[in-house]
Amino acid sequence: MKTNTGQFAFLQGSSYEIGQQQAGEFQNNPFAKSLFFTEKLISNNTYFEMKAQIEQYCPGLNKELEGFAEGFGYAPEQLNFYQNAWLIPGGCSLGAILPGKMADGKTYVLRNYDLSPNISDMRLCTTNVEGKYTHTGFSVSTFGRSEGLNDKGLCVAFASCGMPIGNYPGMRPPVVPGLQFMVIVRTLLENCKNVEEAIYTVNNMPIGTNMNLLIADASGDAALIGTYDGVREIKRAELDYLIATNHGLFPTIQEKEPGKLEHSQLRYDILEKKCKENGKRSIDEIQELLLTEFPKGLAVHNYKEGFGTVHSILLNLTDLQLEFSFGSPLQNQVNKIGVGDNFAKTQIPVEFCNKSYGTEFWKIIKS
Repeated sequence: MKTNTGQFAFLQGSSYEIGQQQAGEFQNNPFAKSLFFTEKLISNNTYFEMKAQIEQYCPGLNKELEGFAEGFGYAPEQLNFYQNAWLIPGGCSLGAILPGKMADGKTYVLRNYDLSPNISDMRLCTTNVEGKYTHTGFSVSTFGRSEGLNDKGLCVAFASCGMPIGNYPGMRPPVVPGLQFMVIVRTLLENCKNVEEAIYTVNNMPIGTNMNLLIADASGDAALIGTYDGVREIKRAELDYLIATNHGLFPTIQEKEPGKLEHSQLRYDILEKKCKENGKRSIDEIQELLLTEFPKGLAVHNYKEGFGTVHSILLNLTDLQLEFSFGSPLQNQVNKIGVGDNFAKTQIPVEFCNKSYGTEFWKIIKS
């Protein structure tokens, strides 16, 4: 068993002030400088291109990055984030269950994020930037987001589609230039109040990542956006649910995808079976999906091979609440927080009990 620490950050103020606040948060981390900065300046072309793209699609983030860099005595162009945001791996199970399917008539999104704890931020944030919508969600590379819920009831959740795209070993280089998922998710949470606005924003952004992006709002609307090597497809919810895991869900993307991991299909089938059953679902039935271990449920404990649950969330869009665990909810406490709220603890111990699922876990099947 391995123990780690989950963190909570309450970020409030101007973009620059939030950057300075986060610099203070990491000042005592002996690895912070090597984690966030490069001693060499990023090339002017890369820096100015990325800075311009962020300013256009996620305004304010540059000021946050400037405040963070100056808090450490570095220039903003020395931040690794500028290289990583323009183009980290992970497996995800996503599901939006809409009011027509729920016994309580509310809108929910469930989300299980599988990754190595060694490369996960393990950090939940409430972020209240002046002039933007407040949101609560997990951070990626500190400044990005993997999912979240804002104070207007818009939920955005990311899942990689196929082999993750990025600038790290083991990832596939991007085929087209564009933003990484972590900037896209944060942009939508801070600037959009419903699914319509989110779709419009995504349609007008350059996207370099391959992803399944689930978007839902408190009115019961939902959409799935799939991107793959420059192809972009959108599906509106036709049933009372919408689900995604880590493979292509659109014919045009499936034609490009060389194959998919069998466990991605198995997790999709688990979600679909629960949602397709006749009748309405209780909240207990939805929670059960997150509280049951793979292959019968969504919790995965394959930490030594870099594919275990690092956080699990049930988002209640109607009541603006999140139930979450750092690590697997089978091994750790489930907590509750309202969107925009502070959390009583800034650090929470997290246990990771590893389990191997054998070589079949990594079996690749045809798309």
